[in-house]
This record gives sequence, structure tokens and C-alpha cells, in this order.
Amino acid sequence: MHAFPLLGHPAAPLFRTPERLITGNGVLHAAHALAATLPPRPIINLCRDRLYFTAAFCAAVLRGQYSVLPGSRAAGPLAHLLARYPDAAIVTDADLPPCPLPVATPVIRLSTLAADGAGTPANPDIAATQVVAHILTSGSTGTPVAHAKTWGALSRRAQASITLFTPVPGKVATIVGTVPPYHMYGFETTVIQPLVTGCPSTTGPALFPADIRARLGQGPQPCILLTTPLHIRTFLADPTPLPPIARVISATAPLDTATAEMAERCWHAPVFEIYGSTETGSIATRRTTATQAWHLHPGISLHPRPDGTARIEAPDATPHVVADALTPLTPDTFRLEGRMTDIIKIAGQRTSLAGLNAILLGIQGVEDGTFIAPEPDAVPGQPVGRMEVVVVAPTRAAPDILAALRARVPPAFLPRRVMRVDSLPRNEMGKLTRTALLALVHEPRPATPATATATAVQDAGCFSIAADHPALAGHFPGCPIVPGAVVLSETFGLMGVEPARLEQIKFLHPVRPGDTVRVTHTTQPLAFTCTVGTQVVAKGRLRNGAHA
Repeated sequence: MHAFPLLGHPAAPLFRTPERLITGNGVLHAAHALAATLPPRPIINLCRDRLYFTAAFCAAVLRGQYSVLPGSRAAGPLAHLLARYPDAAIVTDADLPPCPLPVATPVIRLSTLAADGAGTPANPDIAATQVVAHILTSGSTGTPVAHAKTWGALSRRAQASITLFTPVPGKVATIVGTVPPYHMYGFETTVIQPLVTGCPSTTGPALFPADIRARLGQGPQPCILLTTPLHIRTFLADPTPLPPIARVISATAPLDTATAEMAERCWHAPVFEIYGSTETGSIATRRTTATQAWHLHPGISLHPRPDGTARIEAPDATPHVVADALTPLTPDTFRLEGRMTDIIKIAGQRTSLAGLNAILLGIQGVEDGTFIAPEPDAVPGQPVGRMEVVVVAPTRAAPDILAALRARVPPAFLPRRVMRVDSLPRNEMGKLTRTALLALVHEPRPATPATATATAVQDAGCFSIAADHPALAGHFPGCPIVPGAVVLSETFGLMGVEPARLEQIKFLHPVRPGDTVRVTHTTQPLAFTCTVGTQVVAKGRLRNGAHA
């Protein structure tokens, strides 16, 4: 039976804290001491610090138990975990989120680690088939799902990707990660990679630019910045330079080429991406600025399926079908077309959310943003809904962004509106769930303060009707005009009101396909005005109390 040691290089430095270096033997000392205190249960590992997290993980492995890793430390995911694993114990080095715990749930709180000890601690071989972790998906596309991971699969994957973590040949690099250790990406790269291959990892806060500067300064050099597209954009926006970086590695979402090029210019380091998922782990890499092709890790094989997806096979791992559309290029490379669930079909055309979001984020002044796809057509023959866009763009007006999109996006996929917000509801991995986005888009608009003047005009946003909108078919052939019902539908959507209490409406000028219609409104009385440029095209009034 195959087996792999728990630590590949126990005498080597494994973690760099702000105060000192911790060797692999130090981690083993801490793990053995902690293992003696663990109850015989699955362990929900909620430690934030990588050293504490790793010691708790290793302690569970030494006892033949497995760790449960959440996709998030938020109260909702924790409640889901406790319901799924009612017999589990919790290990944490920080306060727990406000979630009611079952009375019988043990909570082990770590404040110190016994990383020093006499003699050389045991470093046992772990069977390749031993399940060491249950890792939950982030829930970005639905309810989080748990996936079992064996020690053999994790060890082989770390060994297969070692060249990615040695930017200077023959010299191990220090990993500076901005991702939490309990997420699959952070777990594989900042916990398993050090354990198996001996690449040291830093500990301490690593979220804001000042944190990253401090962690990179801890060294030793060379350093790898392991991060996400959201963090890269945040760090690039900070004018203070970062200490030397030998390589940047990104994952969790596609990284657009423009951002990768800027990062390489600013940091003088090549930018690589990892492709993978909670289900499969990391399976491929690419240098973003050099190629669109992904290169499979050694030992990974890809088997195409008729629906455009592929089955992934790897040593000591269960074969898994990915949720993305992949096009094989050679036996070792493929092109990523996008998630199957992200493929949008409107008016006989198709595109991907990833592609649309790349266009959106490439618009000057857009700091963050996303397209929101309409709900799938539930009734055959009924018109498909319109796309929506939510952006963080303090210096760009919604009509400007819509105009920029019109020049780059096919008409069928132009959004019904561009909604500006202060921030998007991203989790700690920078991911967005559809539920959180819909809640943001449809949350009630704040009421006008009592001190405001009754006639204060509020800007509800803009919309534009594409030339291939279903309502235009056969409507004024040769001289298309947007029907008034469509204008009202878009207006009510921007205002967040129901149309049932419409009291009065006047259409003063025709609206043509492609026109950018701005909607403004007052609350006392509840009235609206639609304009194209300086031309008023429609005005109306609703009975108060019509807010959705």
C-alpha cells in the first residue's frame, strides 16, 4: 500500500511568523501535543493563523481523524457544517461567528502551541488512502457540498506542482498567501505544499497592502505572492511599492490579461494562474500574459465528454467531471471556455459571464463589477430576461459605462441597467454568490430623509433597449420604436416600484433602439421622468405606497 510521510522535510523551516522561523519538527511537536487533547471526532478547523491551522490539521491526521474545512467562517456556512457534522468538534484560534452551537459540540480554543520539545518528534508515513479532509465548496453556485480528500492525492498534487513554487531553480521560495487556509486553494498551496515539499509559508495578517508589505518583508527571499484577482487589483491601486516578488500566483476567478500585464510591469515578476476547483484540486497552470492555454500538472489527464466538459483523472484521486467547458489542444493543454452554468444564451447568441465580466473590468474607472444573468427561461417561447450590471466605479457615471459596454458587447447581452454601489458582497476569497447579488440589486431603496425637500430629484439609473429585443419584432418595420410598455417596465425596474398603481403617463418623444434612457424620480409625489440626452421622452406619476 502506498504511503507518504506527513512532512517531507521536517528539519527545514516551514513557517515564518512575524517573530521567528518554525521548523517542520516544531510543527510536529505542536501536532503531537495537540493530538493528545483532541476528542475522537471529526475536527471542524476554523483557525485563521496558518501555523495554528496546520498544527490542528496534522494533529487530526496523526489520530486517524479528518478535518472539515468550510468554504467560509461566516455564521451561515458554520451552521450548515454543524447540521451536516453533528458529532464534530471545533478547533479555533479566534472568536467564533455568532452561530448557536449544539450543547454537545466541544470547542478547543488554541492560544499557544507547544512548538518546542525535546528530541525529534515522530514523522509517520500516512496511508495514501487515508481521508484527511472534507472540504466544502464556496456555495457560489448553490448549497456548499463536501468533498473528501485523501493524503495520497494531496501529496502527489503538491509534488507535481513543485516547479511552480520554485521560481529560482534549486532554491525554495517563501509563500506569502492572501487566501485563508481553510479554502481549497489556500489549503493546497499554503498548508499542504509546505508540509510535502518544504516551501515555507508566512503567518500573520495578509489582507491589506500594508499587511502584504510586512509579510513579504518577513522573507526569506525569494517570495511568491499567492493571491486572487480581487487582491491583485487592490494592491495595484495602492501607490506604495511592494518588496521584491519572484512570482505571482492567482486563482479563484479568471484574471484578465490587462491586470496581469500591469502587475508584471509594477512588480517585475511573472504572473501565473492556477486552474482547479474544490472537487478536483489544482490541475493546471498558465502564465496569463503569455498564453490562453492551460498546462496540466504531471500525472493529470483530461478526457473530453460530448457535452463539452471533461473528466479529470489523477493518481490516488477519484475521477471527477469538471463544471467547465474545456477544449483540448494537445494531450497536456486545453483552453477554458467558461463554466457550463455561466454560458448565457439570448436571442440565438451565446457567451459566458466570465467573458462579459472581463470586458466590464477592462473599462477605465471600473474598480469592481459583475454581470448578473437573467433567470433561465422557465416557459418555452417566453422572452428571456435582460442582463444587469453592478459596478464599483466612483469616477464613472452609469451612462458612460453603458456606452462603453455598447461598443464592446453584442446587443443581446447589453444590460437593462448599470447599478453603481460602494462595494460588492464578496466573501473572503473574493467570490460572489448569486443570492448575495440578487439581494443587493433588489434591496429596498432608502427612504428620503424627512429633512429633505419633497421635490428632491433622485437618479434611478439608465437603461438601453437592444435592436434585437423581442418586443421590437414587427413593431414599426423599417423605423423601430421601443414600445411604451417596455419603457415603463425598465423604468419601474430601476425605481424598484410595482406598476399596478400607475396614475398617469405621457409619452412625449419616441425611444429608439440603442438610446440611453436616464430615469429620475421624486418621492413626494412619486413621479418619474425619462430623458434621452436633454430630450424628455416620458413622464409619469404613481400613487404613493407603490414601492416594492
